[in-house]
Amino acid sequence: MPAHLRVVRKPRPADRPADAQRPADAQPASFDLLRGLHARNPAAERRLLDAYAGLVERMLFRILGDVRSLEDLVQDVFARVFSRIDDVHKPEALKPFITSVAVFVAREAIRKKRRHRWLAFFASDEVPEIAASVDPEARQGVRAFYRALEALDPDERLAFTLRFVEGQELADVAAACDVSVATVKRRLHRAELAFVERCKKDDVLSTWLAEGDRWT
Repeated sequence: MPAHLRVVRKPRPADRPADAQRPADAQPASFDLLRGLHARNPAAERRLLDAYAGLVERMLFRILGDVRSLEDLVQDVFARVFSRIDDVHKPEALKPFITSVAVFVAREAIRKKRRHRWLAFFASDEVPEIAASVDPEARQGVRAFYRALEALDPDERLAFTLRFVEGQELADVAAACDVSVATVKRRLHRAELAFVERCKKDDVLSTWLAEGDRWT
């Protein structure tokens, strides 16, 4: 990706993960922006990055729970977006398109990680890095949460994270995953069952589960 389009992660207090400082969702794109993108205008491409990089970074972190490769994955998302920008014909379709590309990149990252873990005999308890300044109990909870997510099928994990962590509507989750709403509902159902069963067997998550409303 050209230097003027490099996405640079902005430092956060104590380098806390994306949730620590949640940015507002990007504003709807305009026809002028979309025309500039179709013309491969550098200023328009920079505007797109400024508007949506935070959204993409937040989504990838929430799906993967890993900040180590976050910057590279964000770069990958926008490289794919720019290469396929001619597929977007209306400004209102830009954000869903970027979201769907981010989901595709996240899915590939999950599958790649699983392949590498199997090939290299990685430890089964490998978990994301979490800033040392985060409360120890919260650190333990985050690690347990992502251990539970590791057990899910990649497609079900994506749907689960977009729906219950990112808070997207069912229709938006379906669009991002490029499947029907009915398919997303089936994936969510299977994911919830597997997630709850995993939580019940974990000392940390079983307590959290009992204190919640949805999965009590």
